[in-house]
Amino acid sequence: MRALVRILGVVVAVAVLAGAAEVALRLIIPNVIANAVREQVGLSEDHPVDVELGGSALLHAITGRVGDVTIGVDDLPLPGGIVVNAKLHADSAPFDPTSGDLRGGTGALTVTGDQLPGVVSAVTRGIAETGEVRDGELVVGRDVTLLGFTVPVSLGLELGVSGGDVQVTPTQVSASGLDLSSEQISAAAAPVLGDLLETHTVCISDELPRGITLTGIDLSTTGSATLQADLSPGILSDPSDQEPGVCE
Repeated sequence: MRALVRILGVVVAVAVLAGAAEVALRLIIPNVIANAVREQVGLSEDHPVDVELGGSALLHAITGRVGDVTIGVDDLPLPGGIVVNAKLHADSAPFDPTSGDLRGGTGALTVTGDQLPGVVSAVTRGIAETGEVRDGELVVGRDVTLLGFTVPVSLGLELGVSGGDVQVTPTQVSASGLDLSSEQISAAAAPVLGDLLETHTVCISDELPRGITLTGIDLSTTGSATLQADLSPGILSDPSDQEPGVCE
């Protein structure tokens, strides 16, 4: 009986220590990750970085890894003056990001409505000057000279993703103030709008690191657009995965 009591006491002690270790890890690890994120992307020390840990931090820590981690960064500045909200998730990541593989890594960049025109202009290489989400489609536009008048032309686009490329399908075109059919507007605007008037594929691999593969585009009723992507296992540790991709 005494032996049983002693064993029970050991179990309780281990459980208490494990619980204390779990609490300590959950207090320490998020701060370590947040500081590393700020350093990697050039954020100030007070820029909010949200880190959430799922499952048992202690069990993952025994293997030298961080498990089920989600990182959120709002107002993340990108080249070109564009600001996005970013969210990254990994089923498992090494304590030292430069020494191991990421497992189950995914990412999402959300572009709010006020930032969308700049993204649209960049992606269309300046062909479109405006952009907004309307009724589940991306509506882009620019001023075009038609019949001697400069008028705003808008074009509705359905977006999809295949093989990491963006598939663009035009659905409707209109010109403000002109009583013309879609066919007439398309014919007159073709020299300016070019490929936007035809179903086509846009490669953006050269705008992303090699280790990031676009998997989806979600258009929200709030007017935002979210790009979904898979992250390669070596995105944190393999310099070649961090190099810009190429479009063939």
